[in-house]
Amino acid sequence: MLKKNKRRINKCLEECNAICCHDLAVQIYKPVTKVEKEDLRWHLFFEGVKVFIAHRKWHLLVHSRCRYLSKANLCTIYDRRPDRCRKHNHPHCELEGKYYETMLETPEQFDAYFEKEKALQQKKKRLIKN
Repeated sequence: MLKKNKRRINKCLEECNAICCHDLAVQIYKPVTKVEKEDLRWHLFFEGVKVFIAHRKWHLLVHSRCRYLSKANLCTIYDRRPDRCRKHNHPHCELEGKYYETMLETPEQFDAYFEKEKALQQKKKRLIKN
C-alpha cells in the first residue's frame, strides 16, 4: 500500500498541471420538475459549463481557473488553502482517469439523456404490467 501511495504522489508531482484548479464542480440536485430541468438545461447554453453525474450524484461543472493558481500552476495560498482543496486527492483526482459516468455538454445531450431515461421508465412499467 505504501508503494502504491508513493507512486500516486510521484505521479501527481510529475504530471499534475493543477487540472482540478481549472474546474469548479458543485454538487446539485437531480432536476425533477419541468422548471428544474429547463433551468439546468439553460446553463448548458454557456461555453465552459457542463453537467456530470458521478456515483448517481449530479454536479454542475464550470471551467474556470482558480484565481490563486500561479502561471506555473502552483497554489499561491497552499498553506492556507480551503479544506475542499486539501481533501481533493486520489482516487478523485482527474489524473486517475474518467471521474464521471455521464457528461452532458450541450442542451441536446441533456434532452437526449432525459428522453432515454423516460423510455427506460416506460419500458419498466410495461414489464411490471405483464
